[in-house]
Amino acid sequence: MTKIYECRTCGVVAEVGEQVCNPQRLENMGAYCSTTPETSEMCSDMKEHLAYVCGSCGRPAQQADLLCDPLLTG
Repeated sequence: MTKIYECRTCGVVAEVGEQVCNPQRLENMGAYCSTTPETSEMCSDMKEHLAYVCGSCGRPAQQADLLCDPLLTG
């Protein structure tokens, strides 16, 4: 089972806790899938390294397989 971490500040999800600035471990995709982050303001470190965003809910992620409708940013 893949470990998933979410930034408590901006909602970015990643498979590695060190990839988010304020990590909390989530049990599975059901904890965040189809939900929008509480804020649309992304942490400054995340803005530089963000790779994907969900086309359905707008949630940002470091890996495409963590999103139900992944779109490349930039």
